Amino acid sequence: MVSQQTIFRNATQQDSLNDLKVFIDGVTKQTKCNPLDLTRTALSILKSLPAARDAVLSYFCSVFDKASENYVCAIETEVSTGNMPPVSEYDEAIITEIHSVLCSFVTGNAEAWAPIISTWSLELLGEISTKYAERAHISTGLNETLQLWMNCRATRTLIDITTQCLSCLMHSDTEACINALLDTSIKHSPNFDWVVAHVGSCFPNTVITRVLSCGLKDFCQNKCYEQGCNSPKLKSVVGILGHLASSHCNDIRTALLHLFNSSLIIDKIQDNDAIGLQRKATIPFLLHLSNLSSTLLSTICSNIYHTIPLEVILQLYNFTDDWCKYFGSPEALQDLLVNLILKCEKGASQIIHLLLDCIFLEDVSSTDELQNQTIKMNAGDVLEFVLREIDYSIRNDLSQHHGILNSFMNEINDIHTLLLNPKAVKSQTAGRIIIFIGHKNPAMLIKSAKFLFQNARTDHHLALLVRILTDELIDKTLQPYHSKGGYFAAVLEQIFNEYIQESAILNENEEDDFSQMWYNLLILLKWEKSNKVQPLRSQIITRALQQNLIIFTSIFAKSDLDNKMLHTFAEILEILNVPTYNNGRAYSPPLQVIINFTIGIVNYFFVCCEERDEIVRLKGCNCTMEILKRLCIHSNIARILALRELVEIALFSNYNVLFGAKIKRQTLHEHNDKLLLKQNKKLSKTIPLTKHSSVYNGGIIGIGKRKSISLHSLTADNTANNTIQLIRMIKSCCIGSSDLEKDAEVLQDSIIQVSLLLVQYISPDVMYNGLPWPEEEFSKVTIERDLFIRRLFSSTPLLWELLSLVAIHRPALCYCSVIIRALTATLMHQWSSMGDQSKSSHTESYKSLMETTVKVIEVMSLGQLLPPPLSGISDVIFYFNSFEIVAILRDCIWSYMRDHIPSPALFTTDSNGLHWRDPTIARPPEVYTNTLRIIMQRNIKTVGHLYAQICNINIIQKKTK
Repeated sequence: MVSQQTIFRNATQQDSLNDLKVFIDGVTKQTKCNPLDLTRTALSILKSLPAARDAVLSYFCSVFDKASENYVCAIETEVSTGNMPPVSEYDEAIITEIHSVLCSFVTGNAEAWAPIISTWSLELLGEISTKYAERAHISTGLNETLQLWMNCRATRTLIDITTQCLSCLMHSDTEACINALLDTSIKHSPNFDWVVAHVGSCFPNTVITRVLSCGLKDFCQNKCYEQGCNSPKLKSVVGILGHLASSHCNDIRTALLHLFNSSLIIDKIQDNDAIGLQRKATIPFLLHLSNLSSTLLSTICSNIYHTIPLEVILQLYNFTDDWCKYFGSPEALQDLLVNLILKCEKGASQIIHLLLDCIFLEDVSSTDELQNQTIKMNAGDVLEFVLREIDYSIRNDLSQHHGILNSFMNEINDIHTLLLNPKAVKSQTAGRIIIFIGHKNPAMLIKSAKFLFQNARTDHHLALLVRILTDELIDKTLQPYHSKGGYFAAVLEQIFNEYIQESAILNENEEDDFSQMWYNLLILLKWEKSNKVQPLRSQIITRALQQNLIIFTSIFAKSDLDNKMLHTFAEILEILNVPTYNNGRAYSPPLQVIINFTIGIVNYFFVCCEERDEIVRLKGCNCTMEILKRLCIHSNIARILALRELVEIALFSNYNVLFGAKIKRQTLHEHNDKLLLKQNKKLSKTIPLTKHSSVYNGGIIGIGKRKSISLHSLTADNTANNTIQLIRMIKSCCIGSSDLEKDAEVLQDSIIQVSLLLVQYISPDVMYNGLPWPEEEFSKVTIERDLFIRRLFSSTPLLWELLSLVAIHRPALCYCSVIIRALTATLMHQWSSMGDQSKSSHTESYKSLMETTVKVIEVMSLGQLLPPPLSGISDVIFYFNSFEIVAILRDCIWSYMRDHIPSPALFTTDSNGLHWRDPTIARPPEVYTNTLRIIMQRNIKTVGHLYAQICNINIIQKKTK
């Protein structure tokens, strides 16, 4: 390898002339010499003889060109044969020698040598790139071309020399360097782009800033917009910035922002005509760059809302006349702005926000009213033109404006925020954008409609939702949405599923966020049923709800919804009128809907009973009754389920206090869900629990003294009203006619179902639950069950009302025979224990016992289980002593019921379908009335006025015989 070190001596003038002669002879090939020695001689002349500088540099051009040609030929040989020829040692040595000496020149005296060498190296790189660009192996891609030339020693050396020169000049003569780069780029574009890309990557901030500055100066020399479009240097600027945008986007954005802000600073003292002209031309220059490069357009628009606030727009207004002169007319400037907005792929939502803010410019303080009106008018025109162009392209299936639509979809959250703006123009603009997006992307339409539906707070926002879903640009026949009930059905499906998921993890207080959503659904349904909103006449709300009724009713059936939400749910379901006939087409809901609906509406009834507002309570009860009536007529399953739920909840849930039930107030010191084993351990920690130990229940030991039973704080009127409403509800479940307008007859089978439910809940023991009454002594066997039933009636007054309801609709009371029998048995035992006590004692226990006795006899009389005169015992029993009452209960009532089994067979049906027992046929024999007659005769002083009424039947019977 030839040594790379060069030793220069201080040559005399004669030596320099000798070197020049040797150089000329070697270059012209008059004498044969070593290429490396010739190169060293040329380097010596370059330093000592300035006049020979061009000749030496020209010789170096041939050296680098030859080395590049050898490299290209080697690449072609490798492509064709697969073998890479060896690199010439002379080429390597000569290029290394030139690189070393030139770099030392630049380092030693940058101001003198850097401009000369950088200009020479850039021009040589351009000529080499252009010369070999036509070779087949040269790639057209910038990255591939850059990699190819950087593997060449000659071009890599030139790039390194150029970079070193520029690094020395960047802070002293930056503009000259960038101008040289731009001029070369214009001359050899696009083959020179790889050089620009590499240099720009080495000095991104400086190159970008200076490239923009040079481009702006060139732009100012153009007289009109057409000249600017054809400017080669401006195209080169666009190309350079486009290459750097991929890796230095932030630097480009910073430089553009700095250029823009500089144009707003007006210094009348320091600014000359050239600087003032540049400030006026900055915005047209940036617009022109954006028009030539979509990458630069995206860079400029990515944060434009914060870059150009309204205060800046007011400043820019002063330059508009100069801009219009440059573009030829205001219309030309407006067209350019519209086209740029349509092409932007980033920041489209920010541009829309900015235009809308300009339309409402009165929100910004300004003294120039004419200026405000002009800005508002032009902003409105630009916005309308943009929206019309998008609409036109969609209707004609054009793709040139899909860039802005993609930007809208990527920034959909900003559009959503605009949807909820209280100003109609802003929200309607966002609605039009959502329609455009929905035409191309139905999933995005559903997402936006879901957001608007959940967050709408005014009728205007709901009307906007209807417009979005029913607009003609939205394809209503698109699958699978059409077969699933439409777009709104998909919206409801997502919302309902999301509600179920979130309600499972949120606290009850956080569920209030959904109340507005349910109210919005109610408003939409009311609009549709009013038939006044033209777009809703296609029943999109009803069809969407019907499609999601299973999920909707399952939410309604939840027991943890607050009252406000339940009222809204009930009103929605009442308006929906399920099951119903919609436009002549019957809609029969699935079975799961019927079950969920029934459970939910029953729960809602008890919620209404708790309401303090009487109007709300009454409205809710009436609504519930009508819905249940419709459901039970439609489905027998709904009837059975509703009756069971009503009876069970009213008797045994926490709602039983609404109907007068007595509750026990107990204060538990610990959680109720403690294990029995832990409770027993609490009694005595010394008890060893071995494998042979047994666990026992300690009752209420450890929680203090047993509390007395006390009534709930509800007033008697509230309890009575609630009881009346419950009976109405049960009756509505038993209606059998499909004509809801008429007072339909109660189904006998349904009332029997109620009586069977009472037996099931009150007397769960399957033993001795039949209709017959045994001997009185047998009551000792069932005494525990009878006392349980008696206590249940004492603590739950509602049972008497339910028994009365059953008794009215004969013969349903027959199926409650076990209940009547248990009550009668306990009455006989209690009256026997009273001794000689009479009504004159005025004790509370006596009054309660008498009241219960009268109720039992009246219920039996109402259900015609006791014929006259036994049915009149309740009128005279007040006047008798305890032992006399026991005798009447045992000899008259119990004996008659024992010998006359309370069976439906005892009843006959008249022409009106009513079941009853004819008193003239069902007269009890004297054996069942003698005791009553004798006791009345014994107390003739007190019951004489009733004796004829009670015993008249027996007298008539004897006369007849």
